[in-house]
Amino acid sequence: MGDDAVSLLAVGLNHTTAPVDLREQLAVPREQIGDSLSGLLTRASLSEVVLLSTCNRVEVYAVQPDTPEPETIVNALAELRGIKGELVRRHCFVREQDGAARHIFRVAASLESMVVGEPQILGQVKDAWQLARQRQTVGPILDRCLTMAFRGAKRVRSETEIARGGASIASVAVDLARSIFGELGGSTVALIGAGEMARQAAIHLRAAGAEQIFVVNRSRERGEALAEAVGGQAHGWDQLDEALIRADVVVTSTGASEPIIEPRMMRKIMRKRRGAPIFMVDIAVPRDVHSRVGRLDSVYVYDVDDLQKILLSNLQARSVEAKAADEVLEQEILSFLHWQRARSLNPVIRELRSHARSIMAHEVDKAIARLGEVDEAQREVVAALGHAITQKILHRPLKALRESAIHAERDDLSGALRTLFALEEALDSEDQLGESEREGELDNPKGDELADDPPEHDP
Repeated sequence: MGDDAVSLLAVGLNHTTAPVDLREQLAVPREQIGDSLSGLLTRASLSEVVLLSTCNRVEVYAVQPDTPEPETIVNALAELRGIKGELVRRHCFVREQDGAARHIFRVAASLESMVVGEPQILGQVKDAWQLARQRQTVGPILDRCLTMAFRGAKRVRSETEIARGGASIASVAVDLARSIFGELGGSTVALIGAGEMARQAAIHLRAAGAEQIFVVNRSRERGEALAEAVGGQAHGWDQLDEALIRADVVVTSTGASEPIIEPRMMRKIMRKRRGAPIFMVDIAVPRDVHSRVGRLDSVYVYDVDDLQKILLSNLQARSVEAKAADEVLEQEILSFLHWQRARSLNPVIRELRSHARSIMAHEVDKAIARLGEVDEAQREVVAALGHAITQKILHRPLKALRESAIHAERDDLSGALRTLFALEEALDSEDQLGESEREGELDNPKGDELADDPPEHDP
């Protein structure tokens, strides 16, 4: 296969294929993304790679030369995270070529999100793309694919109602809290973490009547910035216990690699709370709240997988807008697929042109030799004639070849052209053929070899 013959792949797991405990094991902290990209590139023999790791998905978008071997990506990802390959394979998905492109576009446009239409995923995909560009693991195919996916996502948001008035993780968490506690007027909220999800949660909780908001974050500066933005109070990390003692609702969204709220710690806090119920929404992956904390009396813990059940009704209600978004996005997907297919034809186009130009140049040289003494202007006329004939002969085959790239249902013409013009054999033998014919011209300077040329018309 030529240099442009490659396989586009999307491999990984997400909230539809794997439980949260496996996703959190496979999740890659942002500071480790760069090394993981280099590891994937080497271990899976990739030419391009982007790694997307969020609370709902760990996915690898890659370009692999020649024959696709997605299992090498799965194995490499598992090895990098210290997980058994079989466990990952059992829960992972694999998309190839058109399917991979379609998946990448749909993820960026939030059509594959737990909350269809949510805005965070586009920023997360862009961030993954930028990290890969910094590490120089993005090449022409992924760069084009993701750039066009961002354009498609923008169109989906501007041309449909999919992102307007829809539910978010934060709003669903508030609805769930209401179902347990009733109205939230006068309640106290603790936000553990100061990212975008925490900010959204604060906005929804304020709208639901929350009176006090505590922001607890390792970075005091970021915590204070969020507290100021949502009208809350910033607390240092050493005040985490105090915030948990006073809060009715807790939303955790840190980037910690291990749980920050353990059963032993929470038992002490519940004693100080004198059994007052507490509602905890853990939207971090890996989880901030240990799985056994939810077994304690009066402690209600929900993670991102729990919220998915509530979101099913949201998906049904938004099915009409989702269909409209699909139609808009499909236009952008097809545009990329046409570009990709046309690019894959570059080798055969180069080979065909090289073959034709080689023949043309050789025949022009023979014609000029037969003409005898010619000046530079006459030489240019003969060369221009040969070039024009070559271009006209190639025009229709190349046009048909490009059209076959646009219309995927048509048969692949590249193989037919290779066979009809015997390109591999022709390109290999042209140098030898040129040498032998030049030797013949030296033996027969009058050009008697014209007698061997085929007649212009059939007899």
